[in-house]
Amino acid sequence: MKWCFGILAAALALSACGNSNLQQRAIQVFLDEPAPADASGQFPRFRPILQAGQGPALDVRIASAGARGGFLLESRRGNIESWLGNDGVSLIFDRGVLHGTRGIGAGLLASDVAPTASAVLAGRSGNVERVHTYLNGNDEAETRAYACTITNEGQETIQLDNGATPTRRMKEICRSINQQFTNTYWVDTRRGRIVRSRQWSGEYAGELVITTVYNF
Repeated sequence: MKWCFGILAAALALSACGNSNLQQRAIQVFLDEPAPADASGQFPRFRPILQAGQGPALDVRIASAGARGGFLLESRRGNIESWLGNDGVSLIFDRGVLHGTRGIGAGLLASDVAPTASAVLAGRSGNVERVHTYLNGNDEAETRAYACTITNEGQETIQLDNGATPTRRMKEICRSINQQFTNTYWVDTRRGRIVRSRQWSGEYAGELVITTVYNF
């Protein structure tokens, strides 16, 4: 898994084709990342998405490890979006709330997070329930239910790559019988979408820090 290369690895591979403008835009997302020695491992479905040059992108960091990668939107069906990384890792969202992961070990197979997404986008404090299905060490699906409390923490201006962005910060605290986690979402009050978040993905990767990048 090449989290640290993300969009940058794909951009370097494309540079051989003379697409220097696209390469430069991709490099600007991850200026502090080392260049891979060999980009031949690029995931096949990623190249045409990058070549299309349509944004935004997602800058995703594993909070506990510092590893990071870039993701581009691959598909959208109703409220569900699938974002693809250069190495085939996929993150699936329901209106910006993490719905599933693919390619990062015992990740989040599926979930019901629709009540959370609706409350967060509406700026509504209250109680919701969510359900996660994980793959355990025996390759068996394990389902956990969580009771969550969502709190509107007010307005906050954050800095994105396209400048200062007015947001509403929403916090979600979830508890099950033997587990607890906290998610934080920043909702762009002009666009009505989550543009930054810190979300629990499961015990394998832990918390993900996800930031929207517009000028990639």
